[in-house]
Amino acid sequence: MDPNLCDLFKLDGKVALVTGGSSGLGVAFARGLARAGANVVVTARRKEKIEETAEMLRGFGVRASAFPADITKDDEIESVFQQTIAEYGRLDIMVNNAGYTDRSAARHDLVPTRRMRSVVELDLVATMNGCRLAADQMLKQGGGVIINISSILGKVGSEFRAASYHAAKGGVDSLTRVLALEYAREGIRVNAIAPAYFEGTELMDQVYDAAPETKAYTITRVPMGRLGQPDDLEGAIVYLASDAARYVTGHILYVDGGWTAGGGYHQLPPLWESEPGKHKGI
Repeated sequence: MDPNLCDLFKLDGKVALVTGGSSGLGVAFARGLARAGANVVVTARRKEKIEETAEMLRGFGVRASAFPADITKDDEIESVFQQTIAEYGRLDIMVNNAGYTDRSAARHDLVPTRRMRSVVELDLVATMNGCRLAADQMLKQGGGVIINISSILGKVGSEFRAASYHAAKGGVDSLTRVLALEYAREGIRVNAIAPAYFEGTELMDQVYDAAPETKAYTITRVPMGRLGQPDDLEGAIVYLASDAARYVTGHILYVDGGWTAGGGYHQLPPLWESEPGKHKGI
């Protein structure tokens, strides 16, 4: 047995595909995989942005490609897979990251059906399709790893006006568990990462810039007392993609600063801090 534990986390020569690789967390996931040695394909609708991502990834000494697509369209995501296999010959790691939320209405009954459908189409249906296409290739080559990007909102509710997003991410969690069972003896591991609220992404930075009080309020609900940073996710993606997690499947890994451990409640100072000296001996 190789005595170097770090070797378990190496992804040298592996081929990864990351959807939503044009900005934010998708870039962080792609960067983490590249830093661990994987060759990375990124896809998203904005060609210029994913080309920027691919160029950055090449700086880590790996191969990287940018294949633009709207992954809610079957022919476009299928083309991305075809291009990936033609270019690299295999697919070892699939990261279903692309997603968004719609917070344009104050309550669910005010959300138009078309908006609900658009969220579910990208956040759940496109993820299901990505899993299907990845599994088809991985079965042919003898195995692989699928990592779905969920959210803490797949587990807990919130007042942040996003019922469709909650429903879709809850579906991603269930999908992850079911597919882990389906492929457990086929050499395919299926797991998910569920982040909490992160800054350094286009969407959330727009929200926080427009409403600084929302950022301050959110921080009060995180036990660690800060929002996530994109590079907080690099270790999680490398772990699940690597042999370090070779006996892990069907798992939802929360990267949330303790949010789900505490249910997202306001963090109040302990009594012995708010009333010094009163609770000596406890």
